[in-house]
Amino acid sequence: MRLVAVLCLIVTTAFAWSEPHSIRGIVKDSETQEPLPFAHVVIGQVISLTNIDGEFVIDPHESTDRVPLQVSVMGYELSTTKIENPSKFLTVYLKSSTMHLDEVTIVSGDALMHNVFNRFHLNYEMSQKNMLGYYKEDLLDLDSMYYLAEGIVDIYVPPNVEFEHALVNPIRTRKKVFREMDEDHIYVKGNASDMAQSSIWRKGSFLNPKNRKNYDFIYAGASNIGDKEVLIVEFEPKNSKGDTQGKIYIEEETLAVVKLEYHPLIKKNSFWTSVSWVEEYYEKNGLYELFRVSYSGSWEEFDTDYTYNALLVVNESRVTSDLPEDIFLLNEHHSFFHEAQEDFSDSFWDGYNYIKLDLASAHLLGEVGNGPE
Repeated sequence: MRLVAVLCLIVTTAFAWSEPHSIRGIVKDSETQEPLPFAHVVIGQVISLTNIDGEFVIDPHESTDRVPLQVSVMGYELSTTKIENPSKFLTVYLKSSTMHLDEVTIVSGDALMHNVFNRFHLNYEMSQKNMLGYYKEDLLDLDSMYYLAEGIVDIYVPPNVEFEHALVNPIRTRKKVFREMDEDHIYVKGNASDMAQSSIWRKGSFLNPKNRKNYDFIYAGASNIGDKEVLIVEFEPKNSKGDTQGKIYIEEETLAVVKLEYHPLIKKNSFWTSVSWVEEYYEKNGLYELFRVSYSGSWEEFDTDYTYNALLVVNESRVTSDLPEDIFLLNEHHSFFHEAQEDFSDSFWDGYNYIKLDLASAHLLGEVGNGPE
């Protein structure tokens, strides 16, 4: 009987060790020791992102004794770490890439983009997808923050070739209002539905076949993301129909767009004084999918400068043929966080993948626990 009890204890202990744990850590430059924001953190099929302070939390949903943790960011070598102790706070050091920009020579940015466009249907997932992600938005002026809100969202994206609005269902949300505001204003409206629409397929995008002819594409050098060499193309309007400028990052081997940084040109009668977007894609089973979208917009009202920020990170996705009934459609006509809770503890997420609060926001909220644990 005692032997059975001992065996049960061994089995239970082994099972507990093999169960998934939330992995926590920080990513730093190996030479400067500075934290690296917006680094990709991957375990198996789950992907996450470091915050502005370089910190990350990732729940792999599978045993970490079989799957290593991989970290990558633009301009650095790939880091692969075996997780020996899932409960230990990790410090991951990334080495700067030694690749020289003149190692890759491209004669014409237009010729390169022609080949990129011809591979869109080969490089990107075109099926209907169900994505599970994290969404965050905040509103600030020069002196203070008006509100901070976060949510775990379930997203259904129709087939890319037949793109309509994405369906977004908030699963769990939290919000802290620091100063009251007029909720009829544009800055409190949900943007996750719009952000889930990739510029690869968006009808009004500068990458859309009808709009490409309105832009000049200029080769601007090379870099790398982890172990992948990346070509950089700058683009700008060629005529009055072009309304955006920015950079396109292209994986050299597959000619897939892996990152976009762009700035719509502001018109005189625009509400916004400045707007910037970042989109990132990751490879999954040979196809690239949207991973991160960041949006930042500023405007002036009653002699006050405001900044609105939004972030969508897709942690997991799967191809699906079914749409749930009565799913909540979150778009520009809905306020995302009307009924959100005010619990800003890490335990609030209860196993979901999320982006760790940056130190400045945590101090503002009066929360602790944003360092090594």
